[in-house]
Amino acid sequence: MSVKLSVILVAIGLFSVVSLSGCGQSADLSLKFSADDTASYKSTVETVKLFHFDQPNLGKLKEEQTQNLIEMMFTQTIREVNADGSATATITIDGLKVDIINKNESQFSFDSQKEDDKTAPLAKLLGQNYTVTITPGGTVTLLDAKKALASVTSTYEKKFVKGMLLDPKAVAIRHQITAFPKDAAPAYSVDDTWSQVAPSPPGLLAPKSYNKTYTLTGIDGTVATVQMAASESAEPVESAQPAGGMGMFAKMFDNTDDYTGTLKLDMATGTVLTSGETLISTYTAQEMPENGDPEKGPDVLTMQFTHRTQLENLD
Repeated sequence: MSVKLSVILVAIGLFSVVSLSGCGQSADLSLKFSADDTASYKSTVETVKLFHFDQPNLGKLKEEQTQNLIEMMFTQTIREVNADGSATATITIDGLKVDIINKNESQFSFDSQKEDDKTAPLAKLLGQNYTVTITPGGTVTLLDAKKALASVTSTYEKKFVKGMLLDPKAVAIRHQITAFPKDAAPAYSVDDTWSQVAPSPPGLLAPKSYNKTYTLTGIDGTVATVQMAASESAEPVESAQPAGGMGMFAKMFDNTDDYTGTLKLDMATGTVLTSGETLISTYTAQEMPENGDPEKGPDVLTMQFTHRTQLENLD
């Protein structure tokens, strides 16, 4: 064999290796359902508002925190798969933790794992269930929660369950998967992206719209990973909260947003391993007081809003 021919054969071999290595895996980014399938999850929905006012010239500092935290452990059982590919599922409440803090003062607390809370009114929710529909694209709709609602009779707790725990919007936020593409293609490849414009979560100081960009960042065996990064959008969308907040005063603040998310999906089973999104929005204003000492610095007012949703597969 001539030297030239050997070189050509080696080059062909290298080209084949490069060509094969360039063939990326594809991902089916959707949920799959089978009747009687069960899975255990932990859902966390948390909103935190921080108020920090530093007046160094007066030696004063005021800090306040307001928090709503709801953690639910539940078992999801697929009752039936519908003709359109969606599923009707029963959600059984296995555990519950609630913390409501208003300006550093605890307003309400419950933890089903604590011995002292096992006879509290919310403990009656354990073992109760409600039904939802779930689409392959992760959209969730509450169908029926009457028995669960009826199990809690104490005035404050019943109001909490109806307004914050089993309200249709609260149920959707707890279970939905927002990272799936709305116009689902048969398959996606690593580095493919898709976007959607969404309203800010309830409670933001100045409601706005965000452009969420999702990227399929990796495929490891059967597990697909999607990352989200969002930025403020000028495109108006229907807000999840009424206009207001700080109103015109919002323009007096410097605002920075950090809005990110992650989804891990087992494509073999079509089940979510973890899904979550977190928005941290910070508003800052500063002013030097009259006759203030420049070395001590200006008065600084910082208000921060955090909204976090997390869904974890416990199996």
